[in-house]
Amino acid sequence: MVTRGLVLFAEDEVMVRNLVRTVLENDGYRVLAAADGGEALELARANEGAIDLLVTAVGMPLIDGISAYRHIRTACPNLKVLFTAGPVPGQLQLPQSVPFLAKPFGPNTLLTKVNEILTPSPSPAVDGVNVILVVDHDADRRERTKNILTGNGYAVLTADSVEEAKLISNSIATVDLIVSGVVFPGLSGVALAEHVRASERGISTLLISHFHPDLLRNVAGFSLQPEFLPNPFTPEALLTHVRRLLG
Repeated sequence: MVTRGLVLFAEDEVMVRNLVRTVLENDGYRVLAAADGGEALELARANEGAIDLLVTAVGMPLIDGISAYRHIRTACPNLKVLFTAGPVPGQLQLPQSVPFLAKPFGPNTLLTKVNEILTPSPSPAVDGVNVILVVDHDADRRERTKNILTGNGYAVLTADSVEEAKLISNSIATVDLIVSGVVFPGLSGVALAEHVRASERGISTLLISHFHPDLLRNVAGFSLQPEFLPNPFTPEALLTHVRRLLG
């Protein structure tokens, strides 16, 4: 059988990892299997330049899939990627330009996607993926914000409360920006940055608010100086702020 390429597969679920490895090897691929993001980095360093495709779960212990991809891609700029994830609260929504498989997936679906990415005239490697956490108790505005961002190349996590945002942000190391409303039942959006340790993690904050910024900057318990986006907002205004904060 002709070898079709080297695939690094990172997955913390043992049964899924073993099954996918068997499916890919039976189709002619060489496979390096990692149990988490840290092990994926070690295997990538040991095989620098030889890996054709990284297939990785988004949520993993130690180092999540997006963080692992970012690290590996610095040494392998032409590396292709395929992210996988199951249905969870605040599930990561990737832009259409980023290859993605929703769990559970069958062998044929996996092989079709892998073969498509590694065709003789493959698409370019995915740029570094920026992850934005959108926190808003207004479901319509949360969905609109998410759609604007994913439609412009950003990956988005969503939460409807500060409490849920804290849980989600702890499940993935890679959060580059928080876009949040201010008024919530319970904890307010002004306190969000403190609860997700935004300062320690280098996460910028963009608050969407009817209030004047000067009224919010001095609220007790909020130590950062976020940017403010007046509500209601246009897609252009949102993207201008986001691009500046991530630039």
